[in-house]
Amino acid sequence: MKELEVTVTDLTFPASLEDKYCKFRPLISIRYLDSNDKVQYAREALPGLGASDYWECEKDNKKKDDYVRHPTAPKVDTDRLDISKREILFKDLDIKSFERIELELFDVDIKVKWEKIMQSALMMLPPDVLTFVNPAMPVTLTLVKQAYEKASGKKVDDLEKSLITKLIGKDDGATRSIWVRSKDLPNPLPESVTVTGPGKQGDYSLTMAMNVR
Repeated sequence: MKELEVTVTDLTFPASLEDKYCKFRPLISIRYLDSNDKVQYAREALPGLGASDYWECEKDNKKKDDYVRHPTAPKVDTDRLDISKREILFKDLDIKSFERIELELFDVDIKVKWEKIMQSALMMLPPDVLTFVNPAMPVTLTLVKQAYEKASGKKVDDLEKSLITKLIGKDDGATRSIWVRSKDLPNPLPESVTVTGPGKQGDYSLTMAMNVR
């Protein structure tokens, strides 16, 4: 079994991107083959799924403590963003080979009542799974997947897409998808991967450091 550490080192967005789209939450999905040649996914949203879990880059909010927009360039200033807010650690993965990385960048609408959305999303879980979701802990895709596995006693290949979109706020209009892109991954995995391409109002680029151990 292996661990995969993914750390976002750069996110550049269009210079013309309207301020209203600049609260960022990336969803990172790694597609790979396990030792039985079965397709598996490891997914997580950064920096989480809570009401305040996003990267604040709206110019109108530059005086806020969580403002992480670069002072001169249309990008996230990773020096101002704590490593815990841009790092994912996937544990106990049965990886034979990597296939591709899939990215979706969301803009977060903080006016929506996140507590109600999360409560509605968690109600989609079977009752036996809910017993393994700690209400005191921040909800993440990885923790929900682990709860499924504890409840069922077996490994869950992937969460249902309907549940993922509910948890991330897409179904309720709490988040808007502004960039979707995928890229094939080589084997062995390189130390750094950059994905680029067009999205809402221009081109985006996201670079990640990748570490398998």
